[in-house]
Formats: sequence, structure tokens, C-alpha cells
Amino acid sequence: MTERVLRFSQRGYYLSFLMAVVAVIAGYFAARFVHFDKSSESGIALQSLVFILLLSTLPGVLWWFHRLVERLKAKPDAEKERAYKQMIAIRLSVVDFNIVLNILLFFLFSDKSFFMCTAIAAIILLFCRPNQRNIESDLGLGVVNEEVEEDETNDQ
Repeated sequence: MTERVLRFSQRGYYLSFLMAVVAVIAGYFAARFVHFDKSSESGIALQSLVFILLLSTLPGVLWWFHRLVERLKAKPDAEKERAYKQMIAIRLSVVDFNIVLNILLFFLFSDKSFFMCTAIAAIILLFCRPNQRNIESDLGLGVVNEEVEEDETNDQ
């Protein structure tokens, strides 16, 4: 089960980077045809909206994921895998949305603040990097092994 979840989350994780590269290419070519004024009233409003969106969704989705993972440990294994995969997909989708949106707006507005927002979202994406140890602890599968290891180290 852990291997299937790991493969699923790795595919989604690396797909996120591919989406960012596609957004950079699309933003580069879109900036040749369309350019928005960052000092206009609508430009300032859009910039403020994107900042609020970024600062609310990214910590919110990490908190939501952590909270649901704690509840997930009590469920049966078959349900754990399905629910955990859905949670991973939602978490990555929110982070990807913020990355792609800020990359496109960076090119369309030529404003460095959108680049900084993209960097913040990319750092959050690094926190979403899947590995087997995190998946086992999230699903409550590695708890028995950790207790045994702690007992062995206390004896020394």
C-alpha cells in the first residue's frame, strides 16, 4: 500500500514541476501579446487579491492536510489509501494553482512581487515532497517500528 501511495504522490509532485514549466512558457509567449498595467486601479486590486489568496490557501491547505491525516489513522487500510490519495491530490492542486497563477501574472504584469509569491508557493511545494517515511507515519503504519527502535536505543 505504501508503495502505491508513494508512486501516486511522486507522479503528482513531479507533474507540479512540469505544470510550472508549461506556465513559464505560456506566460512568456502571452506577455508578447498582452500586458497589464500594474499601477492601474484594477491591477492593484488583482495584486492584492492574489496576495490574500496565496496567504490564505497555502497555510490553510497544509493545516487542513495535517488535521485530516490525524483523523485518518483510525480508519481501515483500504479506506486510508483512497482518502490519503485524494488529500494529496487536493493539497498539490491548491499549491499548483498558486504557482501557475503567480507565474502567469508575473509575466503579464512584469511585477517582481508575483515572482516572490511564486517562490513562496514553490517552497511550500518542497514541503509536499513525498517520501516513504512520511507516508508511513501519516497512515500510522510505521508507529510499531519506531517504538521498537526507541526501545533498542534506550538499552544502550
